[in-house]
Amino acid sequence: MIAAPASRMNAAAMSATTLHITNGDSVAYLVKKAGLLGTHLPWTDALYEGPVPGDLTLEGLSALRADYAAARGYGSAIALRRDVRKRDATVLRAAEFDEVVIWMEHDLFDQLQLVQILAILHALDLEPGRVALVQTDSYLGMMTPAEIEPLFPKRRTVTVAAFAQAQRAWSAFTSGDPHRLLAVAREETRVLPHLRAAFLRLCEEFPWTLDGLSRSQRSALQAIAYGPGRTDELFRRAQAREEAPFLSDAHFTAILGDLRAGAAPLVEGEEGALVPTALGRRALAGDADWIADAPIDRWIGGVHLVGSTPPRWDDTTQRFDIAETVGE
Repeated sequence: MIAAPASRMNAAAMSATTLHITNGDSVAYLVKKAGLLGTHLPWTDALYEGPVPGDLTLEGLSALRADYAAARGYGSAIALRRDVRKRDATVLRAAEFDEVVIWMEHDLFDQLQLVQILAILHALDLEPGRVALVQTDSYLGMMTPAEIEPLFPKRRTVTVAAFAQAQRAWSAFTSGDPHRLLAVAREETRVLPHLRAAFLRLCEEFPWTLDGLSRSQRSALQAIAYGPGRTDELFRRAQAREEAPFLSDAHFTAILGDLRAGAAPLVEGEEGALVPTALGRRALAGDADWIADAPIDRWIGGVHLVGSTPPRWDDTTQRFDIAETVGE
């Protein structure tokens, strides 16, 4: 489990030999402004979207993720590849630091990053007690430096049990079997307490048996159906439906693009004036299956959703409906 608070607060707080791994650039900035010295490493990969197969090295996976992000319009491939190489080189030097402190929230974005980071650190065979976790059920990026600083002495040492739980979750996420994701969502544990809800939310990103839409896609379509609005307003409407919001505005914009694209768009119009198409209205009414009109080609972790009969999420039974054999 996560052990009692780490005891080296004063020394580590003032030491340049602490590696702070944060869930993004804004939190890295706040940790610095709070006077917590050391090396500050943002981990910014939105792992819930795109391929994350389990048969690649860290170098290979990072390159794949950078190329995917570039293809989605989140940055240039050259810059993204450069950034992940620098990130990976830093985390692989974790043994050079007196302590590694991971700063994460409870939402899906952070929990997937957390299990990846813990899996990487575990493989480095660090001395016991070298890794600690600051984890909250509120959003670190919305805090002030004065609110960030008191969280540091409350950090918890990551124990053997926590590393093992993270490895199981990462292995499930990168496998080709959706049932393993659901197993994580159902596993009783106090070790990493936010994993269950996060992995259940991940299951909801599969196309639903109801209409072929993921939960995020449906929320975006419902936000548009509510009435005209610019992208930022639509984003706020959709995120208000989330128990633990995790999407960035860039990823939401990409979802809007997906709904407008292809031979069977669910949305039409321009910025500020988007409306559901006839098919979109039917999907909202539960009278259409988007995948039947627009076969899917999308990844969730290690699962490649392709064609018209991918694994689907049945929200009524809270189970997967799989028409085809899914390989690991």
